[in-house]
Amino acid sequence: MAKHWGLDLVTLELIATVAEQGSISRAAKITHLALAAASHRITEFERHFDVRVFERQARGVRVTPAGQAVLNRIQLVLTGINSLSDMIKDIRNGVTDHLRLLANSSVIAEFLPQLLARFIVEHPHVQVEVEELSSTEIVRAVVERHGSIGALWSDVDTRGLASVLFGEDELVLVVPHEHPLGRRRAVQFADTLDFDYVMFEPTSPLYIWLRREASRLNATLKGRIQVRGFDAMCRMVAAGLGIGVVPRRAAAGFAKSMRIVQVDLLEPWVNRKFCIVYRNAGELAPVESEFLAFVEAEWSRRSQTRLVRGGRRAQSGRIG
Repeated sequence: MAKHWGLDLVTLELIATVAEQGSISRAAKITHLALAAASHRITEFERHFDVRVFERQARGVRVTPAGQAVLNRIQLVLTGINSLSDMIKDIRNGVTDHLRLLANSSVIAEFLPQLLARFIVEHPHVQVEVEELSSTEIVRAVVERHGSIGALWSDVDTRGLASVLFGEDELVLVVPHEHPLGRRRAVQFADTLDFDYVMFEPTSPLYIWLRREASRLNATLKGRIQVRGFDAMCRMVAAGLGIGVVPRRAAAGFAKSMRIVQVDLLEPWVNRKFCIVYRNAGELAPVESEFLAFVEAEWSRRSQTRLVRGGRRAQSGRIG
């Protein structure tokens, strides 16, 4: 950017900072400029482009309507420069690809840490960004092209998206210590419906599922506390505010530090599968295709391991 056009980065950053602070003097200190030099830069910018960016007032400055339009463009330029700077840093550190993955709380709590650890070992050039959303939000984001791939509960309506399985879990009941149900190893869902629940928000697939199962029993799901996330749910349960349904592995982790008890649920629907969704293979970036292939290979490997273990248990039973 040529300085004689008044577009040097120092001036652009100064203008953005003045707008944010509402004061040239405060912005000058933040950008390490003398007050006179900062004021001169702004005046020269306005004179060159014949636009009044700021209206000087007794206490600070105010962005003019025309200045707001200029400021919007400046913010875009600065964002682009920062993005370029981050990209150069990544390249220096060996990162050449970025993977953005949308995932629900179950996936983040149970599967992603181990899965991404193995993926990054095999793909050290990839930087991964995980954004937590509910399953229904993930589907909407991928359908509307706000994201390319998402990891969620497979029983959600995926609205025609392509999908591949990658994990499974089991739901259990969590109750406070000393709760009447805590003295039992397993209960049926109907046994829990006389107690208040700590629930997820109404749009949560798990909440919708539990409410539907309660309706089939001609009952309603009761509760006055709504949360977002298994950590928050278990904390509420530990505080005696209700009972909840969470994945077994998440419950086991939280039970180590919270006063909660796990109780098995004797229902066929407690076993859940998870999947990766995407629009179609042709729209995936190379790094997204690499991740999808990795996930499929991991699922295949785990499935084979389960078959082998199942066969060994069957043989052991026959021998005994």
